[in-house]
Amino acid sequence: MSETAIIETPEGPLTLHVCKDGNATNTDWVPIYEESFPPEQRQPLDELKQQLSSGQMELDETRDQNGRILCMTVSEIFGPKNNEPSFILACYTAVTPKMRGLGIGSVHRRKMEYLLKDEYGSYLGVFGEIESTKQKTDDPQLAQTRIRRKNFFLKCGLIPLDVPYRFPSYDGTEPLEGELLWFPFGQDKLTADELERVVLRIYTDGYTLSADDAFVQKEMEIIRKAIRDGAPA
Repeated sequence: MSETAIIETPEGPLTLHVCKDGNATNTDWVPIYEESFPPEQRQPLDELKQQLSSGQMELDETRDQNGRILCMTVSEIFGPKNNEPSFILACYTAVTPKMRGLGIGSVHRRKMEYLLKDEYGSYLGVFGEIESTKQKTDDPQLAQTRIRRKNFFLKCGLIPLDVPYRFPSYDGTEPLEGELLWFPFGQDKLTADELERVVLRIYTDGYTLSADDAFVQKEMEIIRKAIRDGAPA
């Protein structure tokens, strides 16, 4: 069940219905999704809708008192599978552009993470991918956007995982330099084995790449070396 919160906006106070369950038949989250993420980061829409219908993905929506969507998160559920770790990957979180900077996203994510913890308490927690704040860029605005995005998630309680990470693009361009964040459900640290298997499962189950894929093998070797050198939190 969603909870309510009051947010002051240029339109006046709005009552937020936080983290209502969405489904594949809802379509008003789609413009937010397409406007907020560049093509190389967007999973094909038909594929997303199919995964929402099958339960592989979950959609959480925050709406105002008139039913207007203000924020959305699509999360992938990595449920029990052999002896692999179970966890959730919050793939996409976005606030409708004209309502950004008002605190709506923070209210949404904090509630969402605790709702997921209540439902999936035996899982490792919620993981998230962000563009790297360490990658050099000649665009100062892009650099600041990356820093603000990371700070947003840190304020929502996620922990940075100090391990090298890249995530594949969806449009055939070069993989993106990234960072992994983690909101734990129970334990406050990951073992080296857990972290390695989480990343491998994101690549193979999330991005549907083969464990024998050259990109996966290369990235996993880099990660294993970092883990051996003591990188993971």
